[in-house]
Amino acid sequence: MQQIAWQREFLRIVFIVAIAAVAGMSFGQVFWGAFVGLAVSQILMLRRLNELFHWSNNQGPVPQDSGLVGYSADALFRRERILKKKVDKKNKQIRRITEGIESLKDGVLIVDNIGCMTAFNRASCHLLGLRTDTDKGQHITNLIRAPRFVKYFNESDYSEVIELESPHNLNLIVQIQVAQFGTAQKVIMVRDVTERQRVEQMRQNFIADVSHELRTPLTVISGYLEMLSDADINPGVARAIERMTEQGDRMKSLVNDLLHLSKLESNNSGSGSVWFELQPLCAISIDQLKSYIPTSLSGEKLPGADIHCDCCLEIEVLGFADEMSSIISNLITNAIKYGRREGEAAQVNISIENTQNGVEVAIADKGEGIAPNHLMHLTERFYRVDESRESTIGGSGLGLAIVRHALEHHDSQLKIESILGQGSRFSFIIPAERIRHKQSEPMRSMLMNQS
Repeated sequence: MQQIAWQREFLRIVFIVAIAAVAGMSFGQVFWGAFVGLAVSQILMLRRLNELFHWSNNQGPVPQDSGLVGYSADALFRRERILKKKVDKKNKQIRRITEGIESLKDGVLIVDNIGCMTAFNRASCHLLGLRTDTDKGQHITNLIRAPRFVKYFNESDYSEVIELESPHNLNLIVQIQVAQFGTAQKVIMVRDVTERQRVEQMRQNFIADVSHELRTPLTVISGYLEMLSDADINPGVARAIERMTEQGDRMKSLVNDLLHLSKLESNNSGSGSVWFELQPLCAISIDQLKSYIPTSLSGEKLPGADIHCDCCLEIEVLGFADEMSSIISNLITNAIKYGRREGEAAQVNISIENTQNGVEVAIADKGEGIAPNHLMHLTERFYRVDESRESTIGGSGLGLAIVRHALEHHDSQLKIESILGQGSRFSFIIPAERIRHKQSEPMRSMLMNQS
Protein backbone atom coordinates (compact mmCIF):
# COMPACT_ATOMS: atom_id res chain seq x y z
CA MET A 1 0.00 0.00 0.00
CA GLN A 2 2.77 2.42 0.93
CA GLN A 3 4.73 1.59 -2.25
CA ILE A 4 1.63 2.20 -4.43
CA ALA A 5 1.12 5.59 -2.73
CA TRP A 6 4.74 6.54 -3.47
CA GLN A 7 4.32 5.48 -7.10
CA ARG A 8 1.12 7.53 -7.51
CA GLU A 9 2.74 10.57 -5.94
CA PHE A 10 5.76 10.26 -8.20
CA LEU A 11 3.66 9.78 -11.35
CA ARG A 12 1.55 12.83 -10.41
CA ILE A 13 4.65 15.02 -10.17
CA VAL A 14 6.06 13.63 -13.42
CA PHE A 15 2.72 14.18 -15.19
CA ILE A 16 2.45 17.82 -14.10
CA VAL A 17 6.07 18.55 -14.94
CA ALA A 18 5.69 16.88 -18.37
CA ILE A 19 2.57 18.92 -19.26
CA ALA A 20 4.30 22.13 -18.15
CA ALA A 21 7.43 21.24 -20.20
CA VAL A 22 5.34 20.59 -23.29
CA ALA A 23 3.60 23.92 -22.78
CA GLY A 24 6.97 25.64 -22.35
CA MET A 25 8.26 23.96 -25.53
CA SER A 26 5.71 25.87 -27.55
CA PHE A 27 7.33 29.07 -26.29
CA GLY A 28 10.86 27.73 -26.64
CA GLN A 29 11.29 27.58 -22.79
CA VAL A 30 11.33 23.89 -21.94
CA PHE A 31 13.34 24.34 -18.73
CA TRP A 32 11.18 27.11 -17.37
CA GLY A 33 8.08 25.18 -18.25
CA ALA A 34 9.34 22.13 -16.33
CA PHE A 35 10.30 24.38 -13.39
CA VAL A 36 6.83 25.93 -13.27
CA GLY A 37 5.27 22.43 -13.40
CA LEU A 38 7.44 21.30 -10.46
CA ALA A 39 6.44 24.38 -8.48
CA VAL A 40 2.74 23.78 -9.17
CA SER A 41 3.05 20.14 -8.02
CA GLN A 42 4.62 21.27 -4.74
CA ILE A 43 1.92 23.89 -4.18
CA LEU A 44 -0.72 21.21 -4.65
CA MET A 45 1.21 18.97 -2.22
CA LEU A 46 1.28 21.78 0.38
CA ARG A 47 -2.45 22.23 -0.04
CA ARG A 48 -3.12 18.56 0.62
CA LEU A 49 -0.75 18.63 3.61
CA ASN A 50 -2.68 21.64 4.96
CA GLU A 51 -5.93 19.66 4.63
CA LEU A 52 -4.24 16.76 6.49
CA PHE A 53 -3.14 19.13 9.25
CA HIS A 54 -6.62 20.60 9.70
CA TRP A 55 -8.20 17.15 9.72
CA SER A 56 -5.73 15.83 12.33
CA ASN A 57 -6.74 18.76 14.56
CA ASN A 58 -10.48 18.19 14.02
CA GLN A 59 -10.74 21.35 11.93
CA GLY A 60 -11.78 19.88 8.56
CA PRO A 61 -12.91 16.80 6.61
CA VAL A 62 -10.74 13.84 5.76
CA PRO A 63 -8.39 14.69 2.82
CA GLN A 64 -9.46 12.97 -0.39
CA ASP A 65 -6.20 11.91 -2.03
CA SER A 66 -4.76 8.81 -3.68
CA GLY A 67 -1.11 9.66 -2.93
CA LEU A 68 1.00 9.91 0.20
CA VAL A 69 -1.39 12.31 1.96
CA GLY A 70 -4.33 9.98 1.44
CA TYR A 71 -2.27 7.01 2.60
CA SER A 72 -1.16 8.95 5.69
CA ALA A 73 -4.77 9.96 6.45
CA ASP A 74 -5.93 6.35 6.13
CA ALA A 75 -3.09 5.13 8.38
CA LEU A 76 -3.86 7.78 11.01
CA PHE A 77 -7.57 6.96 10.84
CA ARG A 78 -6.93 3.24 11.34
CA ARG A 79 -4.52 3.95 14.19
CA GLU A 80 -7.05 6.28 15.79
CA ARG A 81 -9.75 3.59 15.67
CA ILE A 82 -7.40 1.01 17.22
CA LEU A 83 -6.34 3.48 19.91
CA LYS A 84 -9.95 4.42 20.61
CA LYS A 85 -10.85 0.75 21.06
CA LYS A 86 -7.96 0.32 23.50
CA VAL A 87 -8.95 3.46 25.39
CA ASP A 88 -12.57 2.30 25.58
CA LYS A 89 -11.42 -1.09 26.85
CA LYS A 90 -9.21 0.53 29.50
CA ASN A 91 -12.03 2.88 30.50
CA LYS A 92 -14.35 -0.10 30.94
CA GLN A 93 -11.73 -1.82 33.11
CA ILE A 94 -11.28 1.36 35.17
CA ARG A 95 -15.05 1.68 35.56
CA ARG A 96 -15.29 -1.94 36.71
CA ILE A 97 -12.45 -1.44 39.20
CA THR A 98 -14.05 1.79 40.43
CA GLU A 99 -17.43 0.10 40.79
CA GLY A 100 -15.75 -2.76 42.66
CA ILE A 101 -14.03 -0.35 45.04
CA GLU A 102 -17.27 1.56 45.52
CA SER A 103 -19.09 -1.68 46.40
CA LEU A 104 -16.60 -2.51 49.17
CA LYS A 105 -17.72 -2.14 52.76
CA ASP A 106 -14.16 -1.16 53.64
CA GLY A 107 -13.02 2.39 53.05
CA VAL A 108 -10.33 2.99 50.43
CA LEU A 109 -8.52 6.32 50.15
CA ILE A 110 -5.74 7.33 47.77
CA VAL A 111 -3.35 10.09 48.80
CA ASP A 112 -0.43 11.66 46.96
CA ASN A 113 3.17 11.85 48.12
CA ILE A 114 2.49 14.77 50.50
CA GLY A 115 -0.67 13.21 51.98
CA CYS A 116 -3.43 15.05 50.12
CA MET A 117 -6.43 12.91 49.17
CA THR A 118 -7.03 12.39 45.47
CA ALA A 119 -9.86 9.83 45.64
CA PHE A 120 -11.95 7.83 48.11
CA ASN A 121 -15.01 5.55 47.99
CA ARG A 122 -18.43 5.78 49.60
CA ALA A 123 -17.50 3.53 52.52
CA SER A 124 -14.84 6.08 53.52
CA CYS A 125 -17.57 8.71 53.77
CA HIS A 126 -19.54 6.46 56.14
CA LEU A 127 -16.58 5.37 58.28
CA LEU A 128 -14.67 8.66 58.45
CA GLY A 129 -17.33 11.25 57.66
CA LEU A 130 -15.67 12.45 54.43
CA ARG A 131 -17.52 14.70 51.95
CA THR A 132 -16.98 14.31 48.23
CA ASP A 133 -17.62 17.96 47.48
CA THR A 134 -15.15 19.53 49.93
CA ASP A 135 -12.64 16.97 51.20
CA LYS A 136 -10.85 16.01 47.97
CA GLY A 137 -7.46 17.67 47.97
CA GLN A 138 -7.41 18.02 51.77
CA HIS A 139 -4.47 16.62 53.74
CA ILE A 140 -5.40 13.34 55.42
CA THR A 141 -4.19 14.51 58.86
CA ASN A 142 -6.58 17.47 58.68
CA LEU A 143 -9.49 15.02 58.58
CA ILE A 144 -8.15 12.27 60.88
CA ARG A 145 -6.57 14.24 63.71
CA ALA A 146 -6.04 11.42 66.22
CA PRO A 147 -2.42 11.70 67.49
CA ARG A 148 -1.86 7.95 67.03
CA PHE A 149 -2.82 8.15 63.36
CA VAL A 150 -0.79 11.31 62.72
CA LYS A 151 2.30 9.65 64.23
CA TYR A 152 1.62 6.42 62.33
CA PHE A 153 1.19 8.22 58.99
CA ASN A 154 4.23 10.48 59.39
CA GLU A 155 6.62 7.74 60.52
CA SER A 156 6.15 5.87 57.19
CA ASP A 157 6.42 2.46 58.89
CA TYR A 158 3.26 0.70 57.76
CA SER A 159 4.14 -2.88 58.69
CA GLU A 160 1.44 -2.84 61.39
CA VAL A 161 -2.18 -1.69 61.49
CA ILE A 162 -3.72 0.65 64.05
CA GLU A 163 -7.18 0.75 65.57
CA LEU A 164 -8.88 3.91 66.80
CA GLU A 165 -12.24 5.60 67.18
CA SER A 166 -13.78 7.04 64.03
CA PRO A 167 -13.59 10.87 63.96
CA HIS A 168 -17.11 10.84 62.52
CA ASN A 169 -18.78 8.43 64.96
CA LEU A 170 -17.18 7.67 68.32
CA ASN A 171 -19.22 4.44 68.53
CA LEU A 172 -17.27 3.04 65.57
CA ILE A 173 -13.86 1.42 65.98
CA VAL A 174 -11.92 1.45 62.70
CA GLN A 175 -8.77 -0.40 61.69
CA ILE A 176 -6.45 1.61 59.45
CA GLN A 177 -3.63 0.31 57.28
CA VAL A 178 -1.48 2.28 54.84
CA ALA A 179 0.31 0.79 51.82
CA GLN A 180 2.61 2.31 49.22
CA PHE A 181 0.97 2.63 45.82
CA GLY A 182 3.14 3.30 42.79
CA THR A 183 6.05 5.68 43.25
CA ALA A 184 4.38 8.70 44.82
CA GLN A 185 1.02 7.57 46.16
CA LYS A 186 -0.39 5.70 49.15
CA VAL A 187 -3.53 3.66 49.66
CA ILE A 188 -5.27 3.90 53.04
CA MET A 189 -7.63 1.04 53.89
CA VAL A 190 -10.22 1.58 56.62
CA ARG A 191 -12.19 -1.33 58.12
CA ASP A 192 -15.00 -1.33 60.66
CA VAL A 193 -13.95 -3.64 63.51
CA THR A 194 -16.55 -2.50 66.03
CA GLU A 195 -18.36 -5.85 66.11
CA ARG A 196 -15.13 -7.80 66.40
CA GLN A 197 -14.01 -5.60 69.29
CA ARG A 198 -17.39 -6.04 70.98
CA VAL A 199 -17.25 -9.83 70.65
CA GLU A 200 -13.65 -9.88 71.91
CA GLN A 201 -14.64 -7.76 74.91
CA MET A 202 -17.57 -10.08 75.61
CA ARG A 203 -15.22 -13.07 75.48
CA GLN A 204 -12.76 -11.43 77.87
CA ASN A 205 -15.55 -10.46 80.26
CA PHE A 206 -16.98 -13.98 80.11
CA ILE A 207 -13.62 -15.58 80.92
CA ALA A 208 -13.01 -13.12 83.75
CA ASP A 209 -16.51 -13.58 85.21
CA VAL A 210 -16.43 -17.38 85.00
CA SER A 211 -12.94 -17.49 86.51
CA HIS A 212 -14.03 -15.27 89.40
CA GLU A 213 -17.15 -17.35 89.97
CA LEU A 214 -15.13 -20.60 89.98
CA ARG A 215 -12.56 -19.32 92.45
CA THR A 216 -14.94 -19.15 95.43
CA PRO A 217 -16.37 -22.70 95.21
CA LEU A 218 -12.89 -24.08 94.50
CA THR A 219 -11.59 -22.42 97.65
CA VAL A 220 -14.41 -23.92 99.70
CA ILE A 221 -13.90 -27.39 98.21
CA SER A 222 -10.13 -27.22 98.78
CA GLY A 223 -10.68 -26.16 102.38
CA TYR A 224 -12.97 -29.09 103.14
CA LEU A 225 -10.61 -31.50 101.36
CA GLU A 226 -7.70 -30.23 103.45
CA MET A 227 -9.78 -30.69 106.60
CA LEU A 228 -10.73 -34.23 105.60
CA SER A 229 -7.13 -35.11 104.77
CA ASP A 230 -6.18 -34.36 108.40
CA ALA A 231 -8.94 -36.60 109.73
CA ASP A 232 -8.49 -40.26 110.70
CA ILE A 233 -10.01 -42.05 107.70
CA ASN A 234 -9.38 -45.33 105.92
CA PRO A 235 -6.59 -45.46 103.29
CA GLY A 236 -8.96 -45.81 100.30
CA VAL A 237 -10.80 -42.62 101.14
CA ALA A 238 -7.48 -40.89 101.87
CA ARG A 239 -6.21 -41.73 98.36
CA ALA A 240 -9.42 -40.40 96.84
CA ILE A 241 -9.12 -37.18 98.84
CA GLU A 242 -5.49 -36.83 97.74
CA ARG A 243 -6.49 -37.19 94.08
CA MET A 244 -9.33 -34.67 94.51
CA THR A 245 -6.92 -32.25 96.15
CA GLU A 246 -4.51 -32.57 93.23
CA GLN A 247 -7.30 -31.95 90.73
CA GLY A 248 -8.55 -29.00 92.78
CA ASP A 249 -5.06 -27.49 92.77
CA ARG A 250 -4.90 -28.01 89.02
CA MET A 251 -8.27 -26.30 88.57
CA LYS A 252 -7.16 -23.36 90.74
CA SER A 253 -3.99 -23.04 88.64
CA LEU A 254 -6.12 -23.00 85.48
CA VAL A 255 -8.43 -20.32 86.93
CA ASN A 256 -5.45 -18.20 87.95
CA ASP A 257 -3.95 -18.50 84.48
CA LEU A 258 -7.26 -17.52 82.89
CA LEU A 259 -7.52 -14.45 85.12
CA HIS A 260 -3.93 -13.51 84.36
CA LEU A 261 -4.46 -13.90 80.62
CA SER A 262 -7.69 -11.88 80.76
CA LYS A 263 -5.88 -9.11 82.61
CA LEU A 264 -3.09 -9.05 80.03
CA GLU A 265 -5.55 -8.95 77.11
CA SER A 266 -7.53 -6.08 78.61
CA ASN A 267 -4.41 -4.00 79.29
CA ASN A 268 -3.33 -3.45 75.67
CA SER A 269 -2.17 0.13 76.19
CA GLY A 270 0.90 -0.87 78.19
CA SER A 271 0.56 2.24 80.37
CA GLY A 272 2.27 2.45 83.75
CA SER A 273 5.59 0.90 82.74
CA VAL A 274 8.61 1.54 84.97
CA TRP A 275 12.34 0.81 84.91
CA PHE A 276 13.36 -2.44 86.64
CA GLU A 277 16.54 -4.55 86.81
CA LEU A 278 16.40 -7.68 84.66
CA GLN A 279 19.24 -9.72 86.17
CA PRO A 280 17.89 -9.94 89.75
CA LEU A 281 14.42 -10.74 88.38
CA CYS A 282 15.86 -13.66 86.38
CA ALA A 283 17.84 -14.84 89.40
CA ILE A 284 14.70 -14.91 91.57
CA SER A 285 12.76 -16.90 88.97
CA ILE A 286 15.61 -19.39 88.60
CA ASP A 287 16.00 -19.85 92.37
CA GLN A 288 12.29 -20.50 92.71
CA LEU A 289 12.30 -23.12 89.95
CA LYS A 290 15.57 -24.93 90.70
CA SER A 291 13.78 -27.07 93.26
CA TYR A 292 10.68 -27.50 91.08
CA ILE A 293 9.82 -31.16 90.57
CA PRO A 294 7.14 -31.76 87.92
CA THR A 295 4.49 -34.28 88.90
CA SER A 296 2.36 -36.37 86.55
CA LEU A 297 -1.40 -36.51 86.91
CA SER A 298 -1.03 -39.96 88.45
CA GLY A 299 1.07 -38.46 91.25
CA GLU A 300 4.42 -39.78 90.01
CA LYS A 301 7.30 -37.37 90.55
CA LEU A 302 9.33 -36.73 87.39
CA PRO A 303 13.05 -35.89 87.22
CA GLY A 304 13.85 -32.24 88.02
CA ALA A 305 16.06 -29.97 85.97
CA ASP A 306 19.68 -28.88 85.68
CA ILE A 307 19.48 -25.11 85.06
CA HIS A 308 22.49 -23.17 83.73
CA CYS A 309 22.36 -19.39 83.56
CA ASP A 310 24.54 -16.92 81.64
CA CYS A 311 23.07 -13.60 82.76
CA CYS A 312 26.05 -11.28 83.20
CA LEU A 313 24.50 -8.15 81.67
CA GLU A 314 23.45 -5.58 84.23
CA ILE A 315 20.63 -3.77 82.48
CA GLU A 316 17.37 -2.07 83.29
CA VAL A 317 14.20 -2.60 81.27
CA LEU A 318 11.28 -0.21 80.77
CA GLY A 319 8.17 -2.30 81.25
CA PHE A 320 6.34 -4.36 83.85
CA ALA A 321 8.42 -6.35 86.32
CA ASP A 322 5.61 -8.75 87.26
CA GLU A 323 4.85 -9.51 83.61
CA MET A 324 8.53 -10.06 82.78
CA SER A 325 8.80 -12.38 85.79
CA SER A 326 5.76 -14.29 84.48
CA ILE A 327 7.37 -14.54 81.02
CA ILE A 328 10.62 -15.98 82.32
CA SER A 329 8.95 -18.29 84.85
CA ASN A 330 6.55 -19.72 82.25
CA LEU A 331 9.33 -20.36 79.74
CA ILE A 332 11.56 -22.04 82.33
CA THR A 333 8.65 -24.11 83.67
CA ASN A 334 7.80 -25.27 80.13
CA ALA A 335 11.44 -26.21 79.54
CA ILE A 336 11.51 -28.24 82.77
CA LYS A 337 8.23 -30.04 82.07
CA TYR A 338 8.45 -30.66 78.33
CA GLY A 339 12.11 -30.06 77.39
CA ARG A 340 13.42 -33.34 78.73
CA ARG A 341 14.03 -36.80 77.43
CA GLU A 342 12.08 -39.71 78.82
CA GLY A 343 13.35 -40.59 82.31
CA GLU A 344 16.06 -37.88 82.33
CA ALA A 345 16.35 -34.52 84.02
CA ALA A 346 15.77 -31.48 81.82
CA GLN A 347 18.87 -29.53 80.70
CA VAL A 348 17.88 -25.86 80.64
CA ASN A 349 20.20 -23.05 79.53
CA ILE A 350 19.26 -19.39 80.10
CA SER A 351 21.16 -16.54 78.45
CA ILE A 352 20.92 -12.75 78.21
CA GLU A 353 22.98 -11.25 75.37
CA ASN A 354 23.36 -7.96 73.53
CA THR A 355 22.18 -7.94 69.91
CA GLN A 356 22.00 -5.34 67.18
CA ASN A 357 18.36 -4.56 67.94
CA GLY A 358 18.43 -4.78 71.74
CA VAL A 359 18.90 -7.49 74.34
CA GLU A 360 17.98 -11.12 73.67
CA VAL A 361 16.68 -13.39 76.43
CA ALA A 362 16.76 -17.09 75.49
CA ILE A 363 15.70 -20.30 77.26
CA ALA A 364 16.95 -23.45 75.56
CA ASP A 365 16.54 -27.14 76.39
CA LYS A 366 17.95 -30.41 75.06
CA GLY A 367 14.71 -32.34 74.96
CA GLU A 368 13.02 -34.26 72.19
CA GLY A 369 12.16 -31.13 70.17
CA ILE A 370 8.93 -30.04 68.50
CA ALA A 371 7.78 -30.82 64.95
CA PRO A 372 7.79 -27.76 62.60
CA ASN A 373 4.02 -27.94 61.95
CA HIS A 374 3.34 -27.22 65.64
CA LEU A 375 5.59 -24.18 66.09
CA MET A 376 3.20 -21.53 64.77
CA HIS A 377 0.37 -22.78 67.03
CA LEU A 378 2.24 -23.04 70.34
CA THR A 379 1.12 -19.63 71.62
CA GLU A 380 -2.56 -20.37 71.02
CA ARG A 381 -4.75 -21.00 74.07
CA PHE A 382 -5.01 -24.66 75.13
CA TYR A 383 -2.92 -25.90 72.17
CA ARG A 384 -1.16 -29.17 72.88
CA VAL A 385 1.63 -30.75 70.84
CA ASP A 386 1.23 -34.28 72.16
CA GLU A 387 -2.13 -35.02 73.77
CA SER A 388 -0.98 -38.31 75.29
CA ARG A 389 2.13 -36.83 76.88
CA GLU A 390 0.44 -33.61 78.01
CA SER A 391 -2.39 -35.56 79.56
CA THR A 392 0.25 -37.37 81.60
CA ILE A 393 2.22 -34.29 82.67
CA GLY A 394 -0.72 -31.88 82.89
CA GLY A 395 -0.73 -28.11 82.51
CA SER A 396 -3.28 -25.45 81.67
CA GLY A 397 -2.16 -24.89 78.09
CA LEU A 398 -2.15 -21.13 78.69
CA GLY A 399 1.51 -20.52 79.58
CA LEU A 400 2.77 -19.51 76.15
CA ALA A 401 -0.39 -17.50 75.45
CA ILE A 402 0.38 -15.50 78.60
CA VAL A 403 3.98 -15.07 77.41
CA ARG A 404 2.85 -13.80 74.00
CA HIS A 405 0.51 -11.16 75.44
CA ALA A 406 3.02 -10.05 78.07
CA LEU A 407 5.71 -9.64 75.41
CA GLU A 408 3.38 -7.44 73.36
CA HIS A 409 3.40 -4.98 76.28
CA HIS A 410 7.19 -4.84 75.88
CA ASP A 411 7.13 -4.38 72.06
CA SER A 412 8.56 -7.84 71.58
CA GLN A 413 7.61 -11.22 70.10
CA LEU A 414 8.34 -14.80 71.06
CA LYS A 415 10.63 -16.64 68.66
CA ILE A 416 10.50 -20.44 68.76
CA GLU A 417 13.17 -22.66 67.21
CA SER A 418 13.21 -26.43 67.53
CA ILE A 419 14.87 -29.44 65.96
CA LEU A 420 13.48 -32.92 66.55
CA GLY A 421 15.87 -34.96 68.65
CA GLN A 422 18.03 -31.95 69.60
CA GLY A 423 15.82 -29.63 71.65
CA SER A 424 14.05 -26.28 71.52
CA ARG A 425 14.95 -22.62 72.00
CA PHE A 426 12.47 -19.93 73.09
CA SER A 427 13.77 -16.38 72.80
CA PHE A 428 12.66 -12.76 72.60
CA ILE A 429 14.42 -9.46 72.00
CA ILE A 430 13.73 -6.47 74.22
CA PRO A 431 14.03 -3.39 71.92
CA ALA A 432 16.98 -1.05 72.45
CA GLU A 433 14.70 1.87 73.31
CA ARG A 434 13.46 -0.10 76.34
CA ILE A 435 16.97 -0.88 77.57
CA ARG A 436 19.47 1.11 79.58
CA HIS A 437 22.69 -0.24 81.02
CA LYS A 438 22.90 -0.10 84.75
CA GLN A 439 25.57 2.29 86.08
CA SER A 440 28.16 0.94 88.46
CA GLU A 441 28.14 2.22 92.04
CA PRO A 442 31.39 4.29 91.73
CA MET A 443 30.11 5.94 88.55
CA ARG A 444 26.74 6.66 90.13
CA SER A 445 28.38 8.21 93.22
CA MET A 446 30.62 10.37 91.04
CA LEU A 447 27.65 11.67 89.08
CA MET A 448 25.76 12.44 92.28
CA ASN A 449 28.77 14.35 93.66
CA GLN A 450 29.03 16.34 90.42
CA SER A 451 25.38 17.31 90.60
